[in-house]
Order: sequence, then structure tokens, then C-alpha cells
Amino acid sequence: MTAAPALPPPQPLADDVIELRLIRILGPDDAAQRPPEMRFIAAAPEYRFAIHLRDDGQRVGRIHLRITDDPVITRAIGHSGYEVDQAHRQRGYATRALRLIRELACQHGVSPLWILIEPDNLPSRKAVERVGFELVDIVSASPPAVALGLGPELCRYAVSCT
Repeated sequence: MTAAPALPPPQPLADDVIELRLIRILGPDDAAQRPPEMRFIAAAPEYRFAIHLRDDGQRVGRIHLRITDDPVITRAIGHSGYEVDQAHRQRGYATRALRLIRELACQHGVSPLWILIEPDNLPSRKAVERVGFELVDIVSASPPAVALGLGPELCRYAVSCT
């Protein structure tokens, strides 16, 4: 298997309320830093961002995007994951960050874009649906997803570039 190409730094990602600040770009060279059960995802280059408010720069969460078409990775944990800090939830920041990540994914030819969410996480499910993701199915969590603390079932959502 050939190593995945390094990702270039992305163009600024922002809307009128939030901006995504690049924390780091991960890739195959970072495999040893991951837990053994998660090393398989190191083959996929990954952008990691902090979500910040534009008006005061406050950090309100995080989001990442894996650039891959590997079905093992996309079925196990998806292309993207995110979390808004507890004190900043219910303000639309996840929806805004997901829109920006969707644009970046499309720039890299990632289509469809997959996100996996626990069935009882209704706020997260509503956020992805507001961005145009559709529920494809509900599956049993894979061992890597369980190792991340997810499961036992996951909703698989997808959206294509348009």
C-alpha cells in the first residue's frame, strides 16, 4: 500500500459567526502516536480544527475531516467527527462547522461524506440533517468505534457534493 499524499494547509474556513482554525494535519507518520486499535486510520490524511467564534476568538469546539475513500475507515468511523463544548451547545455552531467541513470535503473530492452518530444523540443528528445529510442506515458499531467510546449502534449519515 502506498502512503497517502500529505495534505496542503486549507484556505481559511469561516462564515460570519465562526472560523475553523487548523490545529494540525495528521497522516501516516503519526500512526505510532495512536492507540493500536486506531492505527488503521493513520493511512487517511486528516485535518483537525478548533472551532472559534469570530467576534471574540473564543474556542467553542473541535471538528476533523479525514480525506479518504477507504470503505473500512468510512464504515467504521466516518470521514468527520465534531464536538461543541457543553457551554456552547444549542447555538448552531456544529451546523456552521459542518457546512464548512462539507465544502472542504468537496474540494478534496470526498463524496459522499460520511458521519456516524449514536442514535440517541438527537442534537447532533439534527445538526447534520440541517446541512443536508441523510440517514442511510443504523448499524452495529465496529470495534474501532467501540474503542472510541461509541456504540453499540450508530446512525450512518451521508451527503454528496452538489
